[in-house]
Amino acid sequence: MPQVTLKLTMGSFSVEVVGPAKYAEAKLEDLIGRYLSSAKPTLPDTHSVLSAPGLDKGGKRLAPAEFLRKVPHKNQSDRAMALAYYREKVQAESNFTTGELGQMGKDTKYPFTNISDSVAKLASRGLMMSAGEKEGQRAFALTASGEEYVEAMLEAKP
Repeated sequence: MPQVTLKLTMGSFSVEVVGPAKYAEAKLEDLIGRYLSSAKPTLPDTHSVLSAPGLDKGGKRLAPAEFLRKVPHKNQSDRAMALAYYREKVQAESNFTTGELGQMGKDTKYPFTNISDSVAKLASRGLMMSAGEKEGQRAFALTASGEEYVEAMLEAKP
């Protein structure tokens, strides 16, 4: 059974549940009921969806290279974070492999010298985490801190 990663952040409350889909959904519902019984998660309004970082002003999806140009990346680690964010938020993938990130780097004309090393360093910093396996390879996902890191880069446009 494939592993899924469910993430929820509301104010200072943040939780990530990894496991089979039924388990992850049940556990997340349990945690929401236990810790957020008076708060109800709400869906984003249309305005925030249209201004999402992976969409241009016309509402069309940006290509990975276009998105990368919008993120002021200084090094390979920043670029890996931006592409992982794009993969999760724009392409709606729950996880990714180093091979997939490496291919995205090539496709955007910003190849990595050693994507596995970059991802390992980001995982040790707590910006990425292991998310099981995908097609026989180790899969990764951004942590809540990793998402905040990329969102801060997006806000700090030069």
